[in-house]
Order: sequence, then C-alpha cells, then structure tokens
Amino acid sequence: MESCYSQQRSFLISLFLLNVLIYWGGYWKVSGCFDYERKALTTIRKSLNDSFNLLSSWDDDASDCCKWRGITCHNITGFVLKLDLHSTYYRLGGRIDPALVQLKHLQLLDLSYNAFNGAPIPDFLGSMKELRHLNLSDAGFTFFTFFECQKLLWWLASLRSLKYLDMSYVNLSMASHDWVNVMNMSPSLVELYLWKCRLSYISPTLPSVNFTHLRVLDLRFNDFNSTIPNWIANIGSLVSLSLSLNKFHGQIPYQITQLHNLEELWLGSTDDNLRVDLSEFLEGSWRKLKILYLSFSQLHGGIPNSIGNITSLVDLYLSFGENITGSIPRAITKLINLECLFLYGYKMHAAIPDWLHELKNLKRLTLIDCMLTGPIPAARLGGLSSLEELDLSWNQLNGNIPAALGGLSSLQRLILSGNQFNGTIPTTLGQLSNLSLLDLSSNSSTGKVSESVFENLKQLTSLDLSYNSLVFDTHSDWAPPFQLSLIYLGSCHLGPQFPLWLRTQKLVHALDLSNTAISGIIPTWFWDLTPQLSVLGLSNNQIFGQLPNPLIMLPQAYVVLSSNNFSGPIPCILNGARVLDLSNNQFSGPIPPNCVEGMNSLTVLDLSQNNIGGIIPFDLGNYIALEALDLSKNRLLGGIPTSLGLLHQLQTMHLDGNNLSGEVTSSLKKCTSLETLDLGHNNFSGPIPTWIGESFPSLRILSLPSNMFTGNIPPQLFNITSLQVLDVAQNCLSGSIPQSFENLMAMKNEQKINQVLSYGGLGSSYYKENLLVSVKGQMLEYTRTVSLVTCMNLSRNNLSGEIPEGLTGLLRLPVLNLSGNHLTGKISDKIGKLALLESLDFSENQLSSSIPLSMSNLTFLSHLNLSYNNSSGRIPMGNQLQTLEDPSIYIGNNKLCGPPLTEKCGSDEMSQGQMPVSGDVEKDEEEYEIRWFYAALVPGFAVGFWAFCGILMLKKSWRIAYYRFFDQMKDRLFSYCRFTGC
Repeated sequence: MESCYSQQRSFLISLFLLNVLIYWGGYWKVSGCFDYERKALTTIRKSLNDSFNLLSSWDDDASDCCKWRGITCHNITGFVLKLDLHSTYYRLGGRIDPALVQLKHLQLLDLSYNAFNGAPIPDFLGSMKELRHLNLSDAGFTFFTFFECQKLLWWLASLRSLKYLDMSYVNLSMASHDWVNVMNMSPSLVELYLWKCRLSYISPTLPSVNFTHLRVLDLRFNDFNSTIPNWIANIGSLVSLSLSLNKFHGQIPYQITQLHNLEELWLGSTDDNLRVDLSEFLEGSWRKLKILYLSFSQLHGGIPNSIGNITSLVDLYLSFGENITGSIPRAITKLINLECLFLYGYKMHAAIPDWLHELKNLKRLTLIDCMLTGPIPAARLGGLSSLEELDLSWNQLNGNIPAALGGLSSLQRLILSGNQFNGTIPTTLGQLSNLSLLDLSSNSSTGKVSESVFENLKQLTSLDLSYNSLVFDTHSDWAPPFQLSLIYLGSCHLGPQFPLWLRTQKLVHALDLSNTAISGIIPTWFWDLTPQLSVLGLSNNQIFGQLPNPLIMLPQAYVVLSSNNFSGPIPCILNGARVLDLSNNQFSGPIPPNCVEGMNSLTVLDLSQNNIGGIIPFDLGNYIALEALDLSKNRLLGGIPTSLGLLHQLQTMHLDGNNLSGEVTSSLKKCTSLETLDLGHNNFSGPIPTWIGESFPSLRILSLPSNMFTGNIPPQLFNITSLQVLDVAQNCLSGSIPQSFENLMAMKNEQKINQVLSYGGLGSSYYKENLLVSVKGQMLEYTRTVSLVTCMNLSRNNLSGEIPEGLTGLLRLPVLNLSGNHLTGKISDKIGKLALLESLDFSENQLSSSIPLSMSNLTFLSHLNLSYNNSSGRIPMGNQLQTLEDPSIYIGNNKLCGPPLTEKCGSDEMSQGQMPVSGDVEKDEEEYEIRWFYAALVPGFAVGFWAFCGILMLKKSWRIAYYRFFDQMKDRLFSYCRFTGC
C-alpha cells in the first residue's frame, strides 16, 4: 500500500512539474542553439556559393544560430526545426553538404529558387525522418538516369512524416511508371506539388487510393498524354486539384464533379483534344467550389445559364480556343460572391454588357481577346465600386478612353492595351490614388501627356504607354510622385534630351525607351540604375558614345540597344543576360571571351551589323541555352569554331556577310534543332556537307550564297521535308541538279497561315527571324512573313545537264532562279504547273528548243528572264505573258521571234504561235471536242431534216402554204427583173 501511495505521489509531482514546464515554456528556453548544430550550419555555408552574401548573418562568432537568416529553432529545446534558404533574384549555388543530417530535429527544409546547376538531389535527405515540409522546387536539381530517379522516389517514400512536398521544375522524366505508386505509399501527404517535372505517364488505375489526407494535388505543366485517370476523382479529401497545361485528351471524367470538398479546380490542355460539355459539367455537386479554371478549345457551347447555380464561386477563369463564340449569360449576376471574372478568347462580337455593374462584389474584371466592340460603357462600370482590376486588352474597343474611369476609386490595375482607342489620355486618371499598374499600350492615342496625369498616382509602380503617338510634356525638374519598377514608353516622344526624371526612379527594374527620339550621349548617372535592371531597351534612337565596361545588370536580363550609334568595344555583361542585342551600331574590336556571364541563361546573342573583327571566340560554345546566334554583317575572320557544335538548342544561326573561310565544321551536325543556317557572303570552301541533309530535320532556311563551295549539290539536301529556302547561288558548284524532289514537302504544299518565327526570351518571342532573298532581280528582306517565303536559287554556278522535270512538282514555289549555269536541253512543257511562280530566271544558260506554251498559265508571274540562251520559235502570248513587254527578257536568243521582240516570225513560226488558252491538257481537250462535233453533225442533220420534211408530208395545210410561199417569191422575183431589166 505504501509503495502504491509513493508511486501515485511521484506521478502527481511529475505531472505538476510538467504543467509548470509547459506553463512557463513561453518564458524559459535553452540559451542559443546547440553547438553541434551551429557547426553543421557553418559547414553547410562553406559548401554553398553565396556570391551575393545572402548568408552574411551566419557568422562563426555569433553563438546563437537561431538568429541567423532562414533558421527557426524550437522555443523551448533550441533545436533547429526550420532551414529556409529559398531565394528570389539572387540565388545560392554550390552543393548541399552532408552535415545537414546533423540537424536531426529538422522539420522544414526549403531550398527552392536556387542554382545548384544540375546537381542531383542528395540521397542523405532520405535519412531525415522528422521532415514534414520539403521544398526543392526550381533549385537547379535534376536527374539524368533511370536509377537516380528510382533512388529518389524510394527514399521519398521512406519519409513517413512528410506532409508537404514540392518538387516543381525537377526533371523527373526518367521516373517511368512508378512515381504515382510511390507517392501513394505516403498516406501522410497533405500537399503535393509537381509542376513542370517533365512527367509523361500517369497510372490510369490504382489498386487502392491511399491519399487519405491529400488536400492539394498540383500536376500542372507536365507532358501527360492520356485521359484524366478516374482514380483522381476517388480522393475525397481533395480541396485543390490542378491538372492544367498538360496534353490530356478525351472527356473530362464526370466523377470530378462529385468531389464535394473541392474548393479549387484547375483543368486545361495544351492541345485541342480535351473535351467537356459545360452545361453538364457545371451542374455537378459544387457545394464548396470557389475557384474554377477551365482552359481548352473543345468547350461545347457557350457559357450556360447553369453557371448561376454555383453560388459559392469566387473566381471564374474560362479560357477558350479559337472560333468559340457566345455571350455572357445574365445568370452570372446570381454569383453574389463573385470577385473575379476572367474570360479569354470568348468571341462575343458585341459591346460590353451593360448589366455587369450588378456584380457588386466584383474586384477583377478581365475580358481579353473577346471581340468586344464599341466604346466602354463608363457610366455602367462606374457602379463597380469594389473593382480593383479592369483588363479589356486586345479587343476592338474604340472611341476615347472615358474620363469617368477616374471615378473607380478602388482601382489598382487598369489595362486597356491592344484596342483602337484614340484621343488624349484623360487627366481624370490622375485621381486613381490606388492605381499601381497603368497599361494603355498599342492603341492610337495622341496628344500630350502632362504632369497632371500623374499628380496623385503615388502608388503607381508599372507604367506602359508604348506604341502610341504620345508626346511627354514635362519640365526638366519634374519629380514624379511615384517610384516605378516598370517603365515602358517605346514609340512615345521623349527626346531629344534624355528624360531627367528617370534619375528619381530608384526602384526601376524594367525600362524600355526604344524609338523615343532620344539623341546624344547617355548621362553618367543613368548607368547607376542598370545594376537593378532586368530589362533595358534603348533601340532605334540616335544615342552615341561608349557603353560602360563591364555593364552590370540583374541576372538573366534583357539588354536591347540595337539601331543606335554606340561605338567602342563590346562590353562584358556581368551577372549574365538572357538576351543581348547590340546589332546595327558601330561597335568595333573583337568579341571578348566570356562576354556574358551566366552561360546557362543566354538564349539570344545578336551582334550583327557592326564593325566587329577578329575570330569567333571558342567559348561561344559554352552558351548552351543559346537559341539564336546572329553575327552577320561584320568583319569576322577565320573559321567556325568546333565548339559551336555544343549548342544543341540553337535554332537559328546567321554568320553571313563576314570574311569567314575554310570548310564548314562537322561539329555543327550536333545542332539538330537548327531551323535556319545562313553562311552566305563569306569565303567558305570545300564541298557542301552532305550531313546538312541528314542532321537537321527541322531546317527551313539554308542560305549559302556567294562563297567558294565546290563539288556537286548533295542530293541529301532534297530530303529535308521542312526546307522552304535553298540558296546556293554564286559558288563553284558543278555537276547536274539532283533529280529527286519528292521529299521537299514545304515547297510542294502551300503555306496559307503566317507563323512568326521567333526565338529566345520569355515564351520564345524575342528574336524575329530575318532573311534576304533575291526576288524579281532585287534583294528583299523578310522578317514577320519569313514562314511564307519559298525560294530555290541555284544561280551563278557551273551546273550542267538538263533541268529536272521533277522541279515542276514544287507547286508552292514562287521564286526559281537557275541563271548563270551551263544547263542544256529544253524547258519542260509542264512548267505551267508552277501556278504560284512569281519570279522565274533561266537566263545565261544553253537552253534550246521553243519556249513552252504552258508558260502562259503562270498567272502570278511578274518577273521573267530567259535571256542569253539558244531558244527558238515564236514567243508565246496570252494571259500573264502579255504584260511582260520588256524585250530584254528574251535578248540573246537569236532564233526567237514575235512580240515583244522586233523580229517577225515566218509562216511556220506563225502557225506555231497559234496558242490554245492553256497547255497540253487544253490541246487534248480541243481535239476531243472536235471529234465529238463531227460525230454529232450527221445525226443532228438527219434529225433536223426529217423533222421538217415529215411535218410537210403529214400536214397538208403546211405543205400548201410552203409551196404557195415559194410561188409568190418566184412571181415577185420575175416582176422585179422585168422592171429593172436584170
């Protein structure tokens, strides 16, 4: 009994002490962190590349590591619980030291948004069993082998306490079919984010669904190419489901509409094969749905009235494909909780509905590319007192920008770009004291922009007035009330002086002053702003002087200084750049080695049209992300360095207009993504490599004119199905023209849709492809319409033999030039099949025989040159040929006759010139018709004769009248002759 009493007393004392400990826990804790954990953190720091001193607080002399940046410790025990090293602009690099495992109580590890440069994720993370939160997204980690991926998946499955996992941007393409099954073995998971992991397979079925606690599943931006698996609809705990921007196809499972706890649904497809019937889909059991995002083309019907039944809806995003038309049903006003209405591509072809003001709680109204017409009904929209964002961009709205918009006192973002607004910018916009973004770009606004427009815009951070005809009218000492981070004023008139008010903008990170009539030298204070800039655009001005060297920018910056008068050496760009465009200036000297730091980020390098000399640096091959390289029209010497073969992502390369020489290096065949290869106007020699036709399956443009290539034209070039432009003019090529043209599909099939060829930058949209083509006897430059250009130029070589008849099968070809060779034989009678031909040049060859009659079928032909051959006979006439009246077209053919030449044709030649309307086909049709004419003549005469005579024989009254008529005519004729004496 005594023993029992003693045990109870000990238990009560222990319980009391525990309560005291808990009660006073807020006031008592271990002083500082543990020494072994501080040493582990110090070791970790030494293994990291911290160029920007982000971890400067991790001082060895500071004993309490709990106060270091990114460290959170337990309030009582002092153990390190959280290690948050996520970055933004400035990133950590290096590696993660195994000393991390010394943090045995670590529950949160965040390494996101860093630059670990393709290193594998450390295996030892699998031993950190206390981890509840792991974020490795966009940290530069990747996997290259199947086994590394499998190892990762299995140690992830061993983290039984893990509730939050974010592996976004980690390359899991080799994860095969196991990733779903492995994740299904982690029943504790609450949130799973696998954005842009290059996953391509998702299990269609699961034996059992163990995601019993999963609330968030985010699989956006992957490569799934299947139907949406039904097992997803069995995760009843889901609160947020994101499957958009994949390649899912088929019907969306109706069972998804039965996820009663769902509050967020994001569905969409990058192709056109995901289908849904909106009327049926929106009638689901959406009791808690707050966010609905649907983005795909095959939305059956427009927006149904049933949308008004989802009264819990707060945000509605509907993005439609092309040719989806309809109207916004008024039933949407039943959504009393609606704060965001986002419609993209919903072609309404109507004015803005005048009842939108009934959505009293609406904070965001976005109607992009909806074919809205007419003016903005400002009086109605003025009732949206809670509106914080109004985006009506890329419609067909017109008239003046309403002054009444200045009454939307809560407005923070106003975007009216890409419309047809004219007139001046109303000064009432200056009353929007909460406005942070103003975008009126790409309209037809005119007039002056005075300081009064910005008088009260103290919160403004983004200003885009580009592509208007506005004139800034500000005083030289103007101090704006705002601090802008984004300034886009391209095509506005700011010059000629450099705007001094920019000196007051201390927070700007994106600046575009292109085509603003600025001239002179940039003031020195301006270069103090560039270290914080991610976008610098000063193109198409008259700025001269030298650039600072080095030029300091933010990492992955856009530097566009083209079409000015900058001179001096090319500067080095510190911290790297994504786009560097210094084209069309007066830069001189060599290209500096490693001119751009951050070799993994540069996608566009354009140094064309300068005075750059020297050789192409070998280290250009280190810019492995390069998509567009343009060094054309400079004074470069030497050959193409073999290192350029390392540019596996290169899509367009222009080296034309230099003094480069030697043979084309075979290392280029590793650049299998090439679409344009322009080496023209250099001194390259040797044969045209056969591997060009074997290594570049997507090649569109092959331009090699004005070099010293020898040998035959490789027949492999004619196997490139995507080839649109083949230009090997003015070389030393010999032999015959290859005979096979069947695979030149891009020259056979007409391209009716223009596709702007652009590369690099965000969304691959910066560098616009350009090409000089000899058309109709002159050089024409194509940029935005390059995808529609088709041309074959084999002129000014030593080619011999006959013109292959297969050429006439290239039905899309508008430009064909074979001049200045030694071609013999005749022009094919089927030349008339090239119905799209606009320019044809066969001059200065040894072609004989007559000019084919079918050439008159070329109704688009506007340039023709057949001079200096051995053609004979009459020049065909008719159709388009009658408009080509210049005798020089046929000069040097001594046996030709007929207009437009002065030589007349003899009788044989005249008969030869009696042309049918078309060629051989029409000739056969004419003979066919003549045979039928004679075949029908005899029975026709017989039927007509016996029909007439039969009536006379059968009808007596007609017979009597007929003979009486002839008797009367005989008597009248006799009387006439007797009277006149005939």
